[in-house]
Amino acid sequence: MPSIMLGVMAIEIEPYGGQLLAEIRKLRRLDLITSKLNYQAIQVLKQADRQATLKLFYGSSYAFLQLIKTKEPAEVAQALVQAQQDDSAAAAAIFIAVIAAQ
Repeated sequence: MPSIMLGVMAIEIEPYGGQLLAEIRKLRRLDLITSKLNYQAIQVLKQADRQATLKLFYGSSYAFLQLIKTKEPAEVAQALVQAQQDDSAAAAAIFIAVIAAQ
């Protein structure tokens, strides 16, 4: 995990994928991840920066990829959960299929 030195304190910065996973966990929808991903894929996501997260989601909808490119992890997590809740879960289904194939 990268860190930034501020005076004598080092602040750890969680990678984008780790932040996304944490936000999904906060929304109590970790099942979106754990029901479809194996341990190895989850570990890769935890360490993925924004570019690597985009690669993990290669094949997802254009709209979902744009969310990853332009929005913070909390917004992406909320959109993913909302897509699942709306049962128009095309983005969630593609997301899960692509990650499961990794």
